[in-house]
Amino acid sequence: MQDLSSLFIQKAKNIKVLLTDVDGVMTDGTLSFFTDDNGRTHEIKHFESLDGMGLMYLAHCGIKTGIISRGNSPTLEFWAEILGMDFLFYNTAVKHHALDYLQQHFDVKPEETAFIGDDLIDLGVLARVGLPLAVANSVQETKEKALYVSPLSGGHAAVRDIAEKILQARGEWNRVVTENLQEDFKAPKRNLHIVKGL
Repeated sequence: MQDLSSLFIQKAKNIKVLLTDVDGVMTDGTLSFFTDDNGRTHEIKHFESLDGMGLMYLAHCGIKTGIISRGNSPTLEFWAEILGMDFLFYNTAVKHHALDYLQQHFDVKPEETAFIGDDLIDLGVLARVGLPLAVANSVQETKEKALYVSPLSGGHAAVRDIAEKILQARGEWNRVVTENLQEDFKAPKRNLHIVKGL
């Protein structure tokens, strides 16, 4: 179980939900836009398929997954539904309010939550969760808050790396591999719970 501290293993076994930032974590941070024939501007996001599978493996093993985003992109809803995610927090300027919401409405305590961040806006939630995580391209302040920093950058399978580490710590990764080998793995189907403007 390379790179995993005993504290990481202990905390990974206790989490019920993994939440993640989007830009710079699920993507490489590049913001792309185009304007259609009606003059409306649309955002394009480039996601890594390995990250998507990692999130699906977490869900398959009973860990709820979700996104916290300061923005509001229909693309996020589409991607979260494909991955069988549980939560999507839109327009969340103060990200730790998502933790308050989960505790109030779903009885999930902050210490039972993991979060992947990369920038200063993520510090508040990283300081409150049980398993704070970061990616290689994170700012230094975010890395210092994280219990584990992926050696991979956002948009380049960092989320997949973290998902694997969590499942390894929980003793579930070999089961995921075996189920894929035997073609027994089934993509999770969940009802996406969308919350706007926390």
